[in-house]
Amino acid sequence: MTAELLINYAVQFLGTAAAAFLAYRSFQKRRIQLGEEPTLPQYFSRRSTYWLGIASYCTFMVALYCLLTWRWLPLEPLVTLIVKNLRSRELLNLLNGLDGSTIIPLIVAGLFLFFSAWESRFNPLLILRDSIHDAFAIPTKAVEVYNALVTSRLSAVDDNLKAQIANRLLVSSIDFGDFEKSSATVEYKWAHNCLLFDQIQSYANESSFRRFFNEPSLKWGEICISYNAMSEKVAVWKEAQPHYTKTVNLLKELDHLTGLLCRLLASLVVFKSANEDDIWATVKQLGGNVHAAPLKHTYKYVLVFTAATAIGVMLGREISVSLHNAFLFPDKPLAHFNYTTLRWVAYVIPMYVLPIALVFILRALAIRHQRDQSDRYYGFYMAVMIMGFIVSTTVSALILELTFYRRVDFNFLESFIQHMRWGILPALMCSFVAYRMDTPVSEEETPGNLIMGAALRFLGWGSGAVIIMLYATDDITIEEPNLRFTLVGTAFFVVGLLGASARFKTARPNN
Repeated sequence: MTAELLINYAVQFLGTAAAAFLAYRSFQKRRIQLGEEPTLPQYFSRRSTYWLGIASYCTFMVALYCLLTWRWLPLEPLVTLIVKNLRSRELLNLLNGLDGSTIIPLIVAGLFLFFSAWESRFNPLLILRDSIHDAFAIPTKAVEVYNALVTSRLSAVDDNLKAQIANRLLVSSIDFGDFEKSSATVEYKWAHNCLLFDQIQSYANESSFRRFFNEPSLKWGEICISYNAMSEKVAVWKEAQPHYTKTVNLLKELDHLTGLLCRLLASLVVFKSANEDDIWATVKQLGGNVHAAPLKHTYKYVLVFTAATAIGVMLGREISVSLHNAFLFPDKPLAHFNYTTLRWVAYVIPMYVLPIALVFILRALAIRHQRDQSDRYYGFYMAVMIMGFIVSTTVSALILELTFYRRVDFNFLESFIQHMRWGILPALMCSFVAYRMDTPVSEEETPGNLIMGAALRFLGWGSGAVIIMLYATDDITIEEPNLRFTLVGTAFFVVGLLGASARFKTARPNN
């Protein structure tokens, strides 16, 4: 093994280790805001699930870094240049050899590591991290539970539970009628805090929840001190004459205690519940009423579809080129990743993701104006399929005619008719996405079933894409060697990944 190759492996190893470390730190650094207090999402899932999320994100980042610096923009030419010229002490040749092919890969690798650690909502890598975090650590569910507990109405609480709470107080500071008063009164807020504290105490003696009560950021010790002090303050306040300033200060203290209690209780409820039905059953027992939108965080789904499309293009084209060079025409090899792949990504994303994003908008408008509830809306599925066909065909006609063919005498109607074949797959995908939005996801679905379902959708849609693309490319006339083979192979991965990604957590209304 030459010195250049050995040093190149060492540099690659150090970069990979740095990518894994930064991904690990980034995953653990994320906070979510529950009220006024930041909270670590790791307390909203079991430890094994949380570490599986870390492993998945770190593995993805390492694979992406290796692919970037080993295959697409390799660092090997720069390392070889530096080692060779330092050995011969020809520094002038070293400076002359630093051109775009050697400097750009280093800059890109450095930017990748920088973005791995840069905390910003505009950072695409952190958007991916948050999506993986949400899938494994379930922080968004804790926010929903927290909001439901803060706004819960105690009049919905069982009378036996109310009596149990009153009997456990060391200082008599609560009356049965306090549960029925306005939510802005001292009496109601204190009754609310007593209910929350009583529910938290039911978890305190169980060893499986011990780490929640030992975690400093969840402030269990401060909660206990504040709760005992507040019991005496409320009792004194009830016996004394009403005083405006004291009442306002007491209300602020009660609101602060409510936020701490709801934060800890939300963590406990999400952690101990086996599925979403158990979560909302507990919340309903405490008087919570969650008005959930039929589909939440739609922007994250759009980002997932965008990522699936980009990965599908890169993966599909690379594999197609590899198969072409290895088995079909080894004497006429096609170039691997180059700027053509990026052009394909820029072309396919608006062609597929833009109509899918419009599906989310149209669905929100349709649900807002609908009067009758139904499990399936087949008329809507047909409408979005037509919309997807028109939008994707329009995008295809504009991009190809204006940027690829560069026709001066551009006729939109003729181009639209010519490119209609490229709108078939996006149209079908739009209809499928709309259909999947109305397909509820079971919280009890095991990882095996989840993976199996995604794999079946990938193979099914990928196979369908091959059939349709063979028809669409039957009379292709672009002068490029075996372009049809590459197009069909890329479509298999793009459409397959989009089909596999079409899984939505649809909120269920409370009964």
